[in-house]
Amino acid sequence: MTLTQAASSPLPALRYETDGFRVPEGRIMGRHSAGYSFLKAFVEAAQGTPSVTGVGGQAKTAEAFAQDIRAIDPNLKTQFIQLNDQRAIAQKGAMHLADPSLSIHANLRQAVGTAAYSLTGVTHTISSMGAMGLIADLLTAPVMPWDGLICTSDAVKNSVQTLMGAQSDYLRWRFGQSIACDGPQLATIPLGVDCNSFVDFSENQNAARNALGLEPDDVAFLFLGRLSFHAKAHPLPMYLGLEEVAQKLKRKLVLIQCGWFANEFIENAFRDGAARFAPTMRHIFLDGRKEDVRKLAWGACDIFISLSDNIQETFGLTLIEAMAAGKPVIATDWDGYRQTARHGETGFMVPTFMPEHFGEDLALSHAAGAITYDQYLAQASTHVSLDLRVLRDAIEQLVLRPDLRGRMGLAGQKRAQSLFDWSVILRSYRQFWAELEERRVQAAHNMSPRPAAQLNPGQLFATYPTQQINGSSRFVARENGGTWQEIAKHPLFGAATVNAELMTAILQNLNDRPVSLHELAEQLGLPQSGPVIEAISQLAKMGLVERS
Repeated sequence: MTLTQAASSPLPALRYETDGFRVPEGRIMGRHSAGYSFLKAFVEAAQGTPSVTGVGGQAKTAEAFAQDIRAIDPNLKTQFIQLNDQRAIAQKGAMHLADPSLSIHANLRQAVGTAAYSLTGVTHTISSMGAMGLIADLLTAPVMPWDGLICTSDAVKNSVQTLMGAQSDYLRWRFGQSIACDGPQLATIPLGVDCNSFVDFSENQNAARNALGLEPDDVAFLFLGRLSFHAKAHPLPMYLGLEEVAQKLKRKLVLIQCGWFANEFIENAFRDGAARFAPTMRHIFLDGRKEDVRKLAWGACDIFISLSDNIQETFGLTLIEAMAAGKPVIATDWDGYRQTARHGETGFMVPTFMPEHFGEDLALSHAAGAITYDQYLAQASTHVSLDLRVLRDAIEQLVLRPDLRGRMGLAGQKRAQSLFDWSVILRSYRQFWAELEERRVQAAHNMSPRPAAQLNPGQLFATYPTQQINGSSRFVARENGGTWQEIAKHPLFGAATVNAELMTAILQNLNDRPVSLHELAEQLGLPQSGPVIEAISQLAKMGLVERS
């Protein structure tokens, strides 16, 4: 299938929860920004189609989905499917998830067959026990070759393959070397940004700098993101590098840190660290949870700096934003960062170092719950360092050479627009979805009968009752002083889900003569007695019918 054909293929349904696609006002994570940005691109791609479809576990989620779509495009209609309506999802042919939980939804899909539709998900951080468990489950759940996991960088893809390889080794050790250990298709597709929303920051630089009280000869560096030394980026190398260059060149350097602190302890550590390790510089801390403040920071800065050194980081969306804003970047050569910026072209990449095969006790402590996830990240990050000499040289070059800043900023902007704008990234998504659809359609013709889906209570607890009701069971009507409608409204039956039309028809066709449920189904014109059996059991619970 060509890119042109893929671009015209139907969009999948979106497994929707607000946490995956909304940017909260408080604790903003990278996945929130990425999810909202993806949703905007998804809506843009839906132009010319009748509607977009969301899938959710609760009915109240439907309005949240419609509200978010209307906020982006008031004219685009929405449809919503309850997660338990697997047949309706199958009619869409595919469903996309904002996380790697393919195994959970593959199990639900069993109700309509493994080839009923394709599943795709995307990685964000994979360092948590939950995320690692979901990836390991890809090999034991009914995840099929027409399902796909999108990795945001080759570094993450390599880690996913390492996790799946370890799980494969375990399964073969446990069940024999001949066991098949096939997972989903893996694709590397980076996150994207709306480049057009960043192009005017450089044009408004003077106003932004004046707002922050910056002098014309101040060189302003910006770090934008969550301010967390244990789970994002340790600030000490940044403080040391900037301070040493400021003292060497006798230049006024300003560091803007725009983000948010999880608690007062972390905030104090950042502020005290800035005063202790970079005392001659001016430090500006801004609340990055506010959009207008983020815009101010982007406009005021000359250089973007992000020295990520944490295993929870996977991609680095802010590097793309910086390039889109025309800012040269100084970043660590770390995971997905190395696939976004280009050393010597859009900025400078600083080498990083980590011991080989370290942390066995740390991993066990994390798995056993002896330490928290935050403690696990913090202790792991203490073993990651970077090349301070390269960092100092990069800072010095960009401070001394405004012309280099301009060239690198322009090169980064062109790179962001050509490779990381959502209009480009979503074409890769659609190509991947189309390839999976081809696999699914071809496989659907050769699929063997599916195994049983989730066991229902009637199967799983079959030996609990004295007897089970089946098509041969015979029932008669009885009076108890009320109608089924009245009884169903009583708080005692608040949990009952009833088929009103069927309930009424059954009572109209029952009298004091015993009738089998097979016969009753025939009288009602139903092809099978299953719905009658379920309805009669509820009527018996209400005291309106009884076995004979």
